[in-house]
Parts: sequence; C-alpha cells; structure tokens
Amino acid sequence: MKTSTEIRNGYLQFFHSKGLPVVASSSLIPQSDPTLMFTSAGMVQFKANFLGIDKSLKNAVTCQKCVRTTDIDSVGFTERHLTFFEMLGNFSFGDYFKKQAIAWAWEYLTKTLEIPAEKLSVSIYKGGLAPRDEEAYNEWLNYVPKERIFELGEADNFWTMGPTGPCGPCSEIYYDFGDKGCKNPHCDITCDCGRYVEIWNLVFTQFDRQEDGSFKPLPHKNIDTGMGLERLCMAMQNAKNVFETDLFTPLTARAKRDLGIKGDTKEEISALRIIADHVRSSSFLIAEGILPSNEGRGYILRRLIRRAARYAKLMGNEKPYLYTLAPVVQSIFAGLYPEIDKNLSHIQDVLKLEETTFLKTLVTGEEKLAALLASCGKTLPGEEAFHLHETFGFPLELTKEIAAAKGVTVDEKGYEKAKEAAQEKSRSYADEFTKGKAVMMQKIENGYPATEFTGYETLTDEAETLALLNEKFELTDELSGGGFAVFNRTPFYAESGGQVGDKGLILLAGQETARVEDVQKPLGKVYLHKISGTLKKGDKVTLTVDAGLRKRLMANHSAIHLVNAALRRVFGPSVHQSGSYVSADRFRFDYTLSKTPSAEELNKAWQIANQAAEAALPVSCEVRPLADAEKLGAVTLLGETYADPARFVMMGGSFERPEEKYSLELCAGTHVKNTADVITVLVLKEGSVSAGVRRIEGVAGYAAVDYLKDVNRQADALAERLEVPSKDVFARVNAVMDELKEVKKRYTQFREKTLAAGGMDEMTFTMKNGVSLVLRNADGAEPKELRAIADTVAQKHQQALVIVACDKDGKRSFVVKMAGKLPNVDAVTVAKQIAADLNGRAGGRADFAQGGGEAKRPWQELIGGLKDTL
Repeated sequence: MKTSTEIRNGYLQFFHSKGLPVVASSSLIPQSDPTLMFTSAGMVQFKANFLGIDKSLKNAVTCQKCVRTTDIDSVGFTERHLTFFEMLGNFSFGDYFKKQAIAWAWEYLTKTLEIPAEKLSVSIYKGGLAPRDEEAYNEWLNYVPKERIFELGEADNFWTMGPTGPCGPCSEIYYDFGDKGCKNPHCDITCDCGRYVEIWNLVFTQFDRQEDGSFKPLPHKNIDTGMGLERLCMAMQNAKNVFETDLFTPLTARAKRDLGIKGDTKEEISALRIIADHVRSSSFLIAEGILPSNEGRGYILRRLIRRAARYAKLMGNEKPYLYTLAPVVQSIFAGLYPEIDKNLSHIQDVLKLEETTFLKTLVTGEEKLAALLASCGKTLPGEEAFHLHETFGFPLELTKEIAAAKGVTVDEKGYEKAKEAAQEKSRSYADEFTKGKAVMMQKIENGYPATEFTGYETLTDEAETLALLNEKFELTDELSGGGFAVFNRTPFYAESGGQVGDKGLILLAGQETARVEDVQKPLGKVYLHKISGTLKKGDKVTLTVDAGLRKRLMANHSAIHLVNAALRRVFGPSVHQSGSYVSADRFRFDYTLSKTPSAEELNKAWQIANQAAEAALPVSCEVRPLADAEKLGAVTLLGETYADPARFVMMGGSFERPEEKYSLELCAGTHVKNTADVITVLVLKEGSVSAGVRRIEGVAGYAAVDYLKDVNRQADALAERLEVPSKDVFARVNAVMDELKEVKKRYTQFREKTLAAGGMDEMTFTMKNGVSLVLRNADGAEPKELRAIADTVAQKHQQALVIVACDKDGKRSFVVKMAGKLPNVDAVTVAKQIAADLNGRAGGRADFAQGGGEAKRPWQELIGGLKDTL
C-alpha cells in the first residue's frame, strides 16, 4: 500500500519526468490576488500565467496546500468534505493541450499507480452553451470503452471565470469504489450512492466568451488540472473515506484514545472527523502567521478552533485539548512543510490559549441560552440562535434540543439568514480591490520591468515615467490631478512590513510638477506611486524623498527591532511579531505572548531596548542567501515569504562576528545607521488586543523628542495653574489627588445615607412563606451605589429579600440582597429570573447577586409580580 508521502512525491516526479518544472506550494495567503481570502486551488498562484500576462512558465506541476471553508458546516457529516486539503495539479500555459493531458493522466493512473483500467470512468462536456467536446471524447476512446464515457452538462463539465472571458469544457475521472449496496439498477457516475468518486478534473480553457454569449477560440489555450491528494489516497489505500487514509488516521486514533471513545457511533464519528480536519487546518493557518480574531482570516481560524473544541467537549473533554494534537499533524507532514516543523510550539500556544478562552465562553453561552429561553416565548429568534453558534459554539442541533425540552421552537429560517450574512462577511475580503483592479495590477506587474529601488543609498534619483493610471485605475498617457505613476527606478520606499510609504516631490526640468502622497507595491514587483499634479508618460523626472519624514520613519522602525529583541530576551523565543505599523509619528508593534506580563518584566524589556539605543550600536544591512537566516540566528516573521537572497538587518556585532549581535532580522525596511539615532524608545501604551496577542504603541527618534517637548510644555502650564515650580508639579498633583479622594469618599458616604434614607419608591410585600419582599427604586442612583443601598435597607429587616434597581440611559441595573436566612429562596436565582425578563445577564452568590438589562417597562410591573412566584 502506498503512503500519502509516496503518492505525493510520485505524482510530482512523474510530471517532472515529462518536462514540467516542480513549483513549490504557495502560501495559504494569496500573494497575487487580494480578492481571495485563502488559496483554494492549485491554479491560484498561476493566474497571471493563465491570463497570458506572465510568460515565464510554459507549464508546471505542484502539490498545493489549500483551505476552503464555504462548506464548513458539512465537514464531519460527509465522507469527503474538508477545510484543508492538498491539490495535485499539472498546468499548461499555451503549451500542451488535451491530447497530452489525457494521455499523461491515463498513464499516471494506470501505469504509475497501477490502478486497474476497469476501475476508471470519465466524463466529457455534452454541449449546450458551447459545442460538444468531440476532441476529448475521441481522445478518451483510445483508453476507455464508450460505455464508461459519460456526457454531462454545464453544471458538471464546463468551467467559467464569469459571465464573460476565458472558459472551457472539463473532463472528470471517476474511481469505482465498489458496490455500496445501491438499489439503483443503472448506478453510474451520476448516482450519489458513493460508489463512483471524482478524483481528477481536467479543465481545458479554450474559449473566450463574449458579451453576446458567443464563444471565440482562445489563441492561448491552457490546461488546469486538480486532483485531491486525500481522495487519491482513499483509492490507493482502499479506504472507505478520506478520514481512513494515513493523512487522518494518526489524528483520529490519538483522539479516540485521549477522549476514551471507540468512534463507532454517528456522533463520535462526526466529532473525530471535525477534530482531525479542523486541527489540520488551524495548524497550517497559524503556521502562516494568522491568529484568531473577529474578522477576515482570523475570524475563519477562530471558527475552526471553536468548532473542533465544541465537538471535543461533546465527547466529554473539559479542558484544553486540541493543542496536544498539533505534534501529530507535524508528524504526518514531517519534512514536507517546514513552517509546521519550525512553528510547532507557537501553533500549540495559540491553540491552547484560544481553546481555554472558548471553554470559559461556553459556560457563559449556556447561561445566555437559559436566559433567552426564559424570555423568548414560544420561538427563539434565528438571529439569537446563530449568535449562540458563532459566539459560544452552540450548533443549531444542540440549541434546538435544549429549546425543545423547554417547549420552545427555533426560527430556522432566521438562523439561515443570519448564517448567510456571516458567510458573506467571510467572503468580503477584497477590501477596495475589485476583480477588475486585480487583473489590471497583474497586467502592470507582468507587463513592466521590476521597479529598481534605490532608496537605501539615496533620497534623490532620476527616473523615466513608464505608465500612468487615473483615479479609476485605467491606463492613460497623461495625468492632471490625482492618479498613479510607475517609474523604472525610485528612491521612494513602498509600504511593506508595516512601514508606510515615503512622501516627496516629482521634479520636471528642475521644477515641481507633482507630489508623491504614498507608494504601494500591490503584487510585489512594480511600485505604484500615488501622485497629485501633472505628468505625462515618458517624462524624464527627478524623484525626491522627504528627508525629514524618512529620518523619523527609520528611527521608529529601528525602535521596533530594539523592542522585539528585548521582548525575546525577557520572555524567550516564543515571542513572535504578529503585526506592526511604522509612520513618521509613531510605531505600533503586536507580539504573541501566552501570559499576562508583569510590570517588572515589561519595564525590564523597555530598559534593555533603551540600553541598546544608548550603546550606539552599528546597524548593518546585507543581502545574503536565505539559508543564512537559520545559520546566523535571524528572526523571521510567521507566514512571511522572503526573497532569496534576502535583506538582513543586524544591530550590534557584525556579519563576521554574528554571536556579538544584539538583533538580527530579515527586513526590507529602512533603518538608522546607528542605534544612537533612535535616541530613546518611549512606550506610551501596552496591553492585550486579543487572546495571546499584545500591542505596544510608542515613539522614538525625533518623534519621541517632540513628544517629550509637548509633555514639558503641558507640565509648565500645569505648574503655572497649580502655582508651584515645575519641579514640584508631581508632588502637588499627588497632594491634590489625595484631597480629592477624601472629598469623594465623604460625598459617597453622604449620598449613600441620603439615598438609603428615603426619597425613593419603595414597596413591601409579604411572600407566601411569610418573609418580607422589599422592592426599592433608587431613582437617581448610580449602578455602583446599589449594593450600599441594599446593605442599608437589609439592616432594617431580620428576614427579607431586598431588591434595589435604577434606570439609566434605557438600561436597568439591579441588586438582590438576602437579609437573614430565607427558606427555598436564593439571590442568584431571583436575579437571573429578573435578568431574563430584561434580556440581560445576572450572577452572584446565594446571599447577594446583581445584574442588568433593558428597561423595557416600569420597574414596578417587572418585579411586582415576584411576590406571587416566591
């Protein structure tokens, strides 16, 4: 039996022997198409090649890692749905076409893999929108009897990019897994019993669809094939489904053992599949630098982790568990994807922290559902049910089950509507880019030479205007106003690595003709200068960077390197950069840390960074082979794709004596020549931004000097106001604050006594058990004052249930206090009953609880009814 590794490598070797270069898997974060959230097919990295824009390759073969989450809710309940998979593909960009693609596919399957020919069936396009695919049919007759060649329509066998543009027929290859007990006497590839499974799709892009619906032959015909490795392993390993291949069995076997289940019930099978698939997906996404969040890619990662954690909990797990499976993922892909090997510890930290947070959230979710069911009447709104699913991990089935026990139904149509809105949120990742802009960017990227960046050596350079785009992103020969310019060379730094683009002037014949407001490199090679002014294509110009802004940018960027190295010295190598922003005015640095740092630890890090600045360490930059990164101990960013050779930035020491370095990172940003130019690193703010990620905001260089000058001016103004010398301001402010604190204390005591003494609506009832129920409306009180009022009122009673409430800005806050021991009553139960009616929350102890919600109706109506229920 062939292993998945043998199959993967064998596929690449087979097509390499046919003359196709092996191209490495691209990142899961598409580098050349901002309209995509994830790389979801093997052809994504070759879009420019398919469009005929990039002519550097004639053909290629890949094994591409992919993520698709549009069918995430189906994963675990079918035998083939996955969120992470590997796509084997061979591609032709105007090179070989149908005859060779079909011949090679058949040779690989029947000769290399030795699959019996009778196990294979194929499909072709039967015609409709476009002509029948006679060419593919005749080619397949050389290998497959006509009774196993099926003709299907547009839905199955015709690929389009959109209503117009490149398109063409497909030919799919199906594997016969044997009788599944199907009762259909005409069972074939069109039957959904599971006997026939599509394993390979050959797409023949040969037409250009016109606006009128007609088809013109493409002069540049392409081949795009895709074969899921998991499905191929399923056939080669005689597995019943993809989850029984060696790509999954190590994970499911480990999960069975850990969770103490056999995996033989429908619920257990689904849970094991979800856990295995989602841990694979999450591990690869985390390895690429993605972290759980509430938007974009991080939103998808959070859904994956929480869905897997939820099903682990349903199997009896009560503590963080998924992170223990990450080493199993690593063992399955050992040596194949270096990012998993290198970042295993980080993957485990992120999984553990997110699951820990989620398990705590689940408890809150259960309380939220209970409150909703107590107040929603006979139907739970679909939007609320979906909120439970997304926020707390409650599957619709579980919500329906719990609701049914309370005699409540769930609005499933409303649920589906909310779900569709969330899916749209996941898909809406194109930001300002339309697909039209993406195509234009690819044309520019591949139609013009790479912009030569000279800004490391000079801030002024001569250049030729190669292309201009207007504000509608259309090519033009002349600009007057706003737009974008492409030059053959530029000293302007293009935004990347968190550092903003340079600003400056464009001179024509020594006179200012335009200003550069920003610089971007959307796809990496060609720089787009956002300009305002007048410029013509072909103009020979002088480009001048604003030196003052660049100087400030360099100081703030270098400060981030100082801080990053300092954090790693204090907290260890588990600290990773997860984002940054560098402008002339400030810097922001996000980093991973699985604990809350102490003030002493942070102060130590700031001290280390500033000592490095004061030490006047030399900063040296060299372009070196990427392999030197590991050899020299360079810090790299998770998920970042680096050029080879890469630019190394070293602070302290030298490349001849790297052991003496303070910091070494791969970085294309601009930096000071000496750390003394950073002057000082002022951290203005540090705190958590999400689970496991913290943010530092600060200033350095002349931005720090300006900040300190401003602080000094404010101190002088305050000294004048306090009528003390500047040096005594701190002592005087402390004294004023102490006085104010004492005044506030006395005022609070006076207010509490006044509020508790009367002047408020109060009702007293005798409950069924003879105990007093005291309801007090503390009109005008602040929510934080309610407890003191309740304590005062309770002192007047030996046995009483005291409820004090106040309304503010449409919200109602309340407390429940027990005076003495009361039979069959506790404060937290009463508080939750009140909160449910308010669509709010409550919590506390048996003797005291508090809560709040919406002030929907007079408080007397709300809690007056309690006397009949207690």
